[in-house]
Amino acid sequence: MVCHTSIWWLALMVSLLLVGTQVTADERPGKHKHDNKAPRGKPADGHGHTTEGHTHQHPWWETPPAEYASARSTRWGDAAASARGQQLYQTYCLMCHGADGKGTGPVAKGLPHPPADLTHHFHRAPGDGDAYLFWRVSEGGQVEPFKSSQSAMPAYKDILSEDQRWDVLAYVHAEFHKGFQTASAPKLPPSVTGEGKVIAVVPTNKQLVVDHKEIPGFMEAMIMGYKVDPSSLLDKLKAGDNVRFTIDTHKQAIVKIEKLKK
Repeated sequence: MVCHTSIWWLALMVSLLLVGTQVTADERPGKHKHDNKAPRGKPADGHGHTTEGHTHQHPWWETPPAEYASARSTRWGDAAASARGQQLYQTYCLMCHGADGKGTGPVAKGLPHPPADLTHHFHRAPGDGDAYLFWRVSEGGQVEPFKSSQSAMPAYKDILSEDQRWDVLAYVHAEFHKGFQTASAPKLPPSVTGEGKVIAVVPTNKQLVVDHKEIPGFMEAMIMGYKVDPSSLLDKLKAGDNVRFTIDTHKQAIVKIEKLKK
């Protein structure tokens, strides 16, 4: 890597450490706080991510935008690509995702949105998830629904070339996943109900960001952004509202919202 890239990365790490200190001490409503007494999370399904006292789950993977839909890797199992990716991972990913890929890097606990545990369900079949994974590495936490969920992940399309991004993914696959994951994920119930406080209403993305309590069998307590269908359900909501919501797991969206008294 050229010198200016190393300087940029060092500056980013310092900023994340400073942000982490502020978030941990921040007691404002809606902040996603973590401590050493937090219960160990359990994956909600095949796309769950769990770390020690620091849980990052997804009940499903978001559908990447059209410009990423056809992205496919030719490097799964490519030892040379994995070797190149290892160096990149150590430089750009280890600080958050950790040497073991479990999201327990040195700055992880200070982040408002926990880094993903990369050891869980990277693939279930060849080609399954390629577009999603490349989109996530490319855009980081700078796009919805991750931006409103306070993700601090940089957009690596501005830092790494397309080849380098695929190399990093090749390393993650080789190091943390010994072969493709072919087992099907446990089935989710048709619907689940949760309660929490609205953090943000994002009509342009038909999305509600909510700091919710644990939804048993589905997701641990955390800040998460969900699609809303129909989007008209967002019309009378604002940040700070307490709500009860129903998620249709087949539609992958909130389909019912009820305001609760404070």
